[in-house]
Order: sequence, then C-alpha cells, then structure tokens
Amino acid sequence: MDTLTTLALSVNNPILTEIGTLLGNSYVFAALVLALVFFAERRDGKRLKLLLSLLLCIIIVSLIKGVLMEARPCAGLEWCPWGYSFPSMHAAVAFTLMIGFIDKKSFPLFLLFALFVSFTRLNLGVHVFHDIAGALPMAIVAYYVTDLLWKRYAPKDMEGGR
Repeated sequence: MDTLTTLALSVNNPILTEIGTLLGNSYVFAALVLALVFFAERRDGKRLKLLLSLLLCIIIVSLIKGVLMEARPCAGLEWCPWGYSFPSMHAAVAFTLMIGFIDKKSFPLFLLFALFVSFTRLNLGVHVFHDIAGALPMAIVAYYVTDLLWKRYAPKDMEGGR
C-alpha cells in the first residue's frame, strides 16, 4: 500500500469516521452535492451545466470501473462497499464540482470539500491513493467536454452557464 494511503488510514478519529461513513452513503452524498450546486450557484444555466458535467463524470467513471474491475482494498471484508475501486466515484464527483467553481470566490471551499471527500475515502480504507488521483483527470475531462458542448449547443437564454 502506498505511503499516502497508509498515512490516511492511520488517522483514527471517530467523528471523521462517522462523517466519512455518512458521505459514503450514495444518497446522502448525492443530496449534498445537489444542495451545493443549487445553493452556491444562482444562475440556472450554470447550474444545468454543472449537473450535466456531473452526469458525464458519473458515466465516464462507471464505464472505466466496469472495464477495469479493480478490486477495492477492503474487498472481502464485511463492511466493504459494493463495486470496484478505480477510480473513486466520490472523488471524481467532488473534483468535478470543484472545477465548476474554479473561477468563483467560493472555490477554496469547493477545493476543501473535494480534498475532504477524497481523504475520507482513504481514511475508511475503501480506496487507495491512485483511485483518488485517477479521479481528478476524469473530472477534468467531464467538465471540459461539457464546457465545449455547452459553448457550442447551449441556447442563448442559458448564457449564465458560460
């Protein structure tokens, strides 16, 4: 196991474990991400662009997980989540959200959110560092492709997404 994953695993804090476990729940995580999109962004066009980039990210990560079928580091243990390890869906979604706010004053909060989500995945032992690192390029591609398509095909009344 790599040094960063080992370091993250060594942090033993019950509150952090509870928060990480809560974020690990797909429904809770999705609700939190949607709340962040709708509360942090006022423009409907940009909201739609963010949601489309998140959807594309989920599709890309799901396809890659299905092709590579890399076992989780906790595979076989009773508490281990279902599904494959590489890349981390939670980290990819959090990074995509972060990229969507890169030009905003709130960017540092979204950066911290993405880093925190990524750390909790390591701390819980459900991912290793390369799962997290692999999620970042997926997020960049998803947002970039969405941005290119948005600039080309978005209706003029959705200019707020640019």
